[in-house]
Amino acid sequence: MARARTKDRHDYHRLLGLVFVMILLGLVMVLSASSIRAFASTGDSYYYIKKQSLAALIGFVVLMVASRTPLRTIRGLARPAVGLSLIMLVAVLIPGIGKTAGGASSWFSFGGFQIQPSEIAKLAVILLTADVFTRYGKDLNNLKELFYSYAVVIILVVTLIMLQPDMGTTIAICLALLATVFVAGFNLKYLLLLVTMGGIGATYLIYSASYRLKRISAFLDPSADPLGAGYQIMQSLLAFGSGGLFGVGLGMSRQKYFYLPAAHTDFIFAIIGEEVGLLGTLATILLFAAFAYYGVRISLKCNSRFGRLLGTGVTSMVVLQALVNMGTVTQILPITGIPMPFISYGGSSLIVNLAAVGLLLSIAVENERESTSRRRRSRVRLFDGSREDAAERKTTSRSRKTKKSASRKKPVAASSHVVSIKDAKSPTSAKAASKKRKTSAKKRSSSSASNATGRPRTNASDNKRRRDSGTRVSGSGSSRGTTKSKKRP
Repeated sequence: MARARTKDRHDYHRLLGLVFVMILLGLVMVLSASSIRAFASTGDSYYYIKKQSLAALIGFVVLMVASRTPLRTIRGLARPAVGLSLIMLVAVLIPGIGKTAGGASSWFSFGGFQIQPSEIAKLAVILLTADVFTRYGKDLNNLKELFYSYAVVIILVVTLIMLQPDMGTTIAICLALLATVFVAGFNLKYLLLLVTMGGIGATYLIYSASYRLKRISAFLDPSADPLGAGYQIMQSLLAFGSGGLFGVGLGMSRQKYFYLPAAHTDFIFAIIGEEVGLLGTLATILLFAAFAYYGVRISLKCNSRFGRLLGTGVTSMVVLQALVNMGTVTQILPITGIPMPFISYGGSSLIVNLAAVGLLLSIAVENERESTSRRRRSRVRLFDGSREDAAERKTTSRSRKTKKSASRKKPVAASSHVVSIKDAKSPTSAKAASKKRKTSAKKRSSSSASNATGRPRTNASDNKRRRDSGTRVSGSGSSRGTTKSKKRP
């Protein structure tokens, strides 16, 4: 049990250290990729890194608070978080309240800080999913209740995000939900039906907007429009190619000089490949692989169903976002606009991701607490068992002492029927011993009776022997008498 507790502590500290390393990598790469753009737009090369560093500090505070919050309290916050997210998603679509950038109304602006409600909704939906599927338990196939209590809310959230429009966050939410629903044990038939319906909806959304259709065509053949829809992916591939094995060096990227759009946000992985090379990209992939390993490990160790589902949803949200981002940058997937967690520039995304890590750490703390309580219970059982054994040994020793003292007080006669341990164990020897004891008791009683009356008490066998001996004595006497009488005159 102590070893299990140590492993839980190791999971906590290793995951925290892993996230800290990714944050440091992200800050370094944001500084390198955004300095030229920041100086050109604001006159301060450190403009973006300052904001990202402040977001990292706030995120770590949120992480520590979330990691110290019990799972029961976190579960109680699921529905209020979804309600707050819906209010913010509606408010961001109102002109004059939401801020429009890049054709999407996705932000609130407060004194130089921007908040993206869709990022908060992403985590709130995962909380709600874990709560609902924990409450239903094995009754997951009751579609009517599930639809009214859960599906309506999810459809409303996804619709409001699509109205911004924000295709990347929608994809991230759907992927995280699929992973959580699969782990919850949802019927595979219904799950395949949901995937099919999602595919049909995605196809409709692609063909309903011309810019999405251009992204698909650029994904299939970026060289067909190298200065238009295929320009971004072509510049990204050029960055990877120029990096080689070891890269051109930190801060020495050429693609960040306005060649690669969104170099510090969605395409920061390409800058990593250019400046740090293939080794740097492989190290980044390994960091997210380690995050997936520890996230799944912490989730599966949790005895609470809510903790397992929440951990699975959070881990899949972070890891799948990273995989989709890597796929879009390397032309494995179409461009979706999903940033790389912990590394890409974006204050709202960073804070929400760190809050998600805090939830994972809270599950790890819960695991450690449970292992500690199990260890204490096992110690109590062992202590009680040792006390019972000691009492039993004490009672046995007392009985042995009593038997020894009794045997000393009553010495056994010469003809005592002492039975060995082996003979005592067999039933026949025990019967023989009892018979012998009875016989000796009769003899002792007869001898005592004879002593009391002055003459011995004879039994039938003694009388018979005496009669026989008397007959023989009398016969011999008579013969002697006749001979003697014959000799007399």
